[in-house]
Amino acid sequence: MSNQNDLKEFKQMITTRPSTTAAKEFFSDGGTKNWSSLPQRCERLQNVLETWNTTIDPSEVPCSFSVDRNECRQQAMTAAIMVRADPTFLGAFYKWFRRSLCNRQRQIIEEDIEIEGQKNDNEALLFSSIRKLGWIRCDSMLQQPLSDAIYETILVWVRQTISNEFQEIDMFDRVVEYKNRVVSPWLEELVGPTMLQNEWSSWLDFSVSECFCLCRMEEIFELVAEYPDSQPAVAELKKVLRVTKMEQKLAKSLKTALIKRLNHPGANTQQIIDVYINTIKVFREIDPTDRLLQDVAEPVRSYLRQRGNTVRCIITSLTDAEIGGDLYEELRRQDARPLENGTADSDDEGEPPDMNWMPPPPISKQRGNFLITGDILSMLVSIYGSKDLFVDEFRMMLADKLLANTTFETDKDLCTLELLKLRFGEISMRNCEIMIKDIDDSKRAISNINNTIKAKQSIVVMNGRETNPIIDAAIISHIFWPTLQNQQFRHHARIKTELEQFSNEYGQLKNPRRLVWMNQLGTVNLELDVVENKSDGTTAIETRDFSCTPLLATLISHFEDKDQWTLTDLSNETGLAEHIIQKKITYWVNNRVIKIFSSKPVVYEVVGRDHFLQGNNDNRDVAAIVDEDGGDGSHAVSIFAQEEEEMEIYQSYIFGMLTNLGSLGLSRIHEMLKMYVSGGSDVSYSKTPQQLGIFLQHLCKEEKLERGPDGMYKIFKK
Repeated sequence: MSNQNDLKEFKQMITTRPSTTAAKEFFSDGGTKNWSSLPQRCERLQNVLETWNTTIDPSEVPCSFSVDRNECRQQAMTAAIMVRADPTFLGAFYKWFRRSLCNRQRQIIEEDIEIEGQKNDNEALLFSSIRKLGWIRCDSMLQQPLSDAIYETILVWVRQTISNEFQEIDMFDRVVEYKNRVVSPWLEELVGPTMLQNEWSSWLDFSVSECFCLCRMEEIFELVAEYPDSQPAVAELKKVLRVTKMEQKLAKSLKTALIKRLNHPGANTQQIIDVYINTIKVFREIDPTDRLLQDVAEPVRSYLRQRGNTVRCIITSLTDAEIGGDLYEELRRQDARPLENGTADSDDEGEPPDMNWMPPPPISKQRGNFLITGDILSMLVSIYGSKDLFVDEFRMMLADKLLANTTFETDKDLCTLELLKLRFGEISMRNCEIMIKDIDDSKRAISNINNTIKAKQSIVVMNGRETNPIIDAAIISHIFWPTLQNQQFRHHARIKTELEQFSNEYGQLKNPRRLVWMNQLGTVNLELDVVENKSDGTTAIETRDFSCTPLLATLISHFEDKDQWTLTDLSNETGLAEHIIQKKITYWVNNRVIKIFSSKPVVYEVVGRDHFLQGNNDNRDVAAIVDEDGGDGSHAVSIFAQEEEEMEIYQSYIFGMLTNLGSLGLSRIHEMLKMYVSGGSDVSYSKTPQQLGIFLQHLCKEEKLERGPDGMYKIFKK
């Protein structure tokens, strides 16, 4: 019975002690929801504590946690407050600290005269009260809202100050200056100089560095995309990362941004390559060990591997002076090394190994590590694991460029070739070397043939001008060139006569060689007298220059023989299908050289003056028919035909696999071709899964293979 009385008496003492009474009063009248009144509430608590310290309270003896009576009563007051605190209690102090620190920021940084002129007595009152209550010591209840308020204020200011400022130097010094001018003096007023130095100073320095890094992480994609203009920002970030050790978070942030901003169909391939190159440069400046780069870059590498025009974009950047950029300079580096340095096997070494001999790394360590070779071009080539794709792509692009070169000047192409030979090897570029030599030889052959033609016949004089031989020809060794477009048709008689004359002279000059004309290829320069409609409503005949394909030249030449032609007649003359002629002749209709006279049947005629006088400029009948080539024949190389020709050699391997195993998926066929068609034989497999998939679809269209609903390929059964 006495124990129950003692417990009842103890509970009564606790409920009537000053700390309990003060806590009830603190949360009266709405509690901390009225957070602006915190200074006055905390002052009342402080007064109660000071009065309590002058008296002897028997209730505190059984529940003392310290030999220091003042500290014991601070703990009792804090406990009484926390027992009654609601979720808004700490949030109220957070708001107060944020507002106070932001006002100080405006006063110092923004020089706010109004705030400077106001003496904030409430701020001083709150600071004094919570210090005496012991609420801001290490691990006290207000440490978290205070640190959160400081951290958030710094982060907001840093975002506003340094965001998108990549070219300014000493941006981090401005952040440190802000801390020293605003945050540290404010915090010293709150906690005192001793506590600031012992408990808050190191945390404050780290928080400033961390906020700086977080802001740069939020805009890391822009920082990389704008490199090297953003080099000052990268250098500062590297310095601050040594303090925060946030390299892994930075790498994760950039990896996420790269996937979101680049790995989608809307991104331009050249832009992806440029950002990928900048990623290599930025991370090698931040982390020269390359520990983070491989993980960051791998998603972009995988996506570039899936894009069909990646190799062409890389080769274009390497060789095109107008585009220029990092790759163009990379190819011209003085310290450039071959992409693949041959390593002799131990059995082939000329000297026996000494004590310093080290075995080569195992294959498992070599595979997949694109950082071994180091330079940017090597890392781009390693996306596909083979340089053969790049050599083949350059060969096709060089063919287009050489065949479009009407001046037959090859000095720049030869210079580029020599640079590529240093990186890709002389053997791999042998075909390209012969292609350039063909153009040089063509220039000499053309000069000899045309001089012979001039000597055999008197020069024809037309309109007071001398008419020289009109044929220039690129004479190629076709087995060294890629597969070219070769849509055969019959030239107009006048064009055919000129070609035959050139062929005969070549046959006599290079006997027993003979020319085989690629009728589809080439460029014809024409001067046509066409009717032009002037702004005053009158018409006039003007001479216009046209540069078009041989087929277009043949079509318009027929209109010199007669004014009107049907599609059927033109088809009979050229040997081409009517739908092809209808598509190609659109070029002359769009240029208002000929017009559609009737649509049933389709008849074309030369545009005359009456066409404009009648106001008949309507080409609606041909609006839906667009000449894809634009009349310029810019692509001489048939890329699909080239790939199909190269893939044909793998067809027997594919049929053998499917005959033995029944059905296989695309990835399995790809892996087996890589395994069995190795570089040790004359035939090697270096295609991507995407190229293989296109070829398999082609075989399905030819009814050689069939693809099931499950994506498995098997031999087509008729």
